[in-house]
Amino acid sequence: MNGARVLALTSRIIRQIVRDRRTLALVFLVPLLVMCVLYVVLTGSSGSVPTLALVRPTGVGSDALNVLIDRLLPPASRLKTVTITADEVEDVLNKSEADAALVFPADLAAQLARGEHPRLQLVLEGSDPAVATAMRESVTALVRQLDVALAQAQSRASQGAGQTVPITTQTTSLLTLAEPRYLHGGPDYTSNDALAPVFIGVFSFFFVFLLTSVAFLRERSQGTIERVLASPLSRAELVMGYVCGFTLFALVQAIVVLLFVVFVLRVHYQGNLGLVFLVAILLTVSGVNLGIFLSTFAQNEFQIIQFIPLVFGLQVLLSGIFWPVEQLPAWLQPVAYLLPLTYANEALRAVMLKGSDFGQIAPQLAALLVFMVLMIGLSALTVRRQVA
Repeated sequence: MNGARVLALTSRIIRQIVRDRRTLALVFLVPLLVMCVLYVVLTGSSGSVPTLALVRPTGVGSDALNVLIDRLLPPASRLKTVTITADEVEDVLNKSEADAALVFPADLAAQLARGEHPRLQLVLEGSDPAVATAMRESVTALVRQLDVALAQAQSRASQGAGQTVPITTQTTSLLTLAEPRYLHGGPDYTSNDALAPVFIGVFSFFFVFLLTSVAFLRERSQGTIERVLASPLSRAELVMGYVCGFTLFALVQAIVVLLFVVFVLRVHYQGNLGLVFLVAILLTVSGVNLGIFLSTFAQNEFQIIQFIPLVFGLQVLLSGIFWPVEQLPAWLQPVAYLLPLTYANEALRAVMLKGSDFGQIAPQLAALLVFMVLMIGLSALTVRRQVA
């Protein structure tokens, strides 16, 4: 082995990389940027504390019961509570203002005085199985503690009345917690069902972006685009032609991903699959246009790969996959709302987990459509002639 030849080759590679500012940025700056965003998100995001809505007893003697309920509630750092009426339960849960609602009978005190066993109802929002399970456990523990406290109160009242047989142990529950009712989802929903919409959005967007950007770059590097532009074809017509061609494969990919998630992985869903497909179409077409736009700034496939941490990594961190956008630091939230994956995730979760209809996801669909049209326009403006 000739050390001089090895050294010469090493020197050439170093000089080549040093001259490539984009590669230097990829090696030194992009990892720092992504790590900085991740650090800010992890340390600056507000913790998600579940919220329980209470429909409190309101009849005669309910004041003492409400004081007892408040005393038994977990601290606000673990569970937030709001007081609502029975008519507001579904509206509050649908607006995500609470994760569950515990409904007490209005005449709870009167039922207890008559020796009855009041029936309490737990209503779960249910779109996040993990949160629903945690809320069910928390409410069950709360009702159990309330049951014990009421039994002890009855025991002290009996002893004060001079009864000779005090109640020393609780053999029968005074309160009955009915089987929880799920507004969305159900007890058979798992965390996989909650992640399925994210899988559809992420994979539909990422792979079609990569395919389009590399394929369009090859068209440029081989001189195909220059030859096409020698014809009367305008730049806008050129971009639209490529968009339509790549979109065919994007549609096929969206269908394959959707069918695989639903019929092979067997995830549960509530909404119309046609709406899920519509969201996937808009997202994949947006990925096609973004791939065409960014490929005009690359000279080879390696430079295309350099866009992935910025285009894909930041969207994964900021689009609500791991943390709701509302919990991100305030200065990052506007960035999140500029990302197409944010709106796709919102729409897909709304349809698959909550059964939302077209009107309810119309704002997200409009945002995806605007992004798609914007990318088409930018692609038409930036596409360049290049000799192979």
